[in-house]
Amino acid sequence: MRKIRAVLDTNVVVSGIISPKGAARNILDLARKDVFKVVTSVSINHEILNVLHRDYIYVKYNLTEEIVDDISAFLYEGTILTEDLYLLSKVKKDPDDDKFLACAVEGEADYIVSGDEHLLDFKCYMNIQILDARSFLKFLKT
Repeated sequence: MRKIRAVLDTNVVVSGIISPKGAARNILDLARKDVFKVVTSVSINHEILNVLHRDYIYVKYNLTEEIVDDISAFLYEGTILTEDLYLLSKVKKDPDDDKFLACAVEGEADYIVSGDEHLLDFKCYMNIQILDARSFLKFLKT
């Protein structure tokens, strides 16, 4: 039986890195333990790494290049990495979020985990459930 596959929105990954506890951190911990497979793409990884390098995050949360390199290694080596082959135009209010839907379709994900209302409003896209971090964590623990 194949493992559950989930695309993690940038806000979930960044929250999981900078917060020592909470649903996002628990999700990252479970991903690293291979409880489920993270599906990501080069464009999503690029966005995550750019956000982590923003001064108001990097400095405020005492990030180091070692921490960023560790998450980068996980994103590129510990995930199912899609190739950004799909282009969608579905999230009218925030077209930047289309990459999460496209990645989920390309990577045959079961879930998208996000804190973004533009994605959460979809609830489901092409049989891919879109959940917030707490709901996804609750699902994983059942």
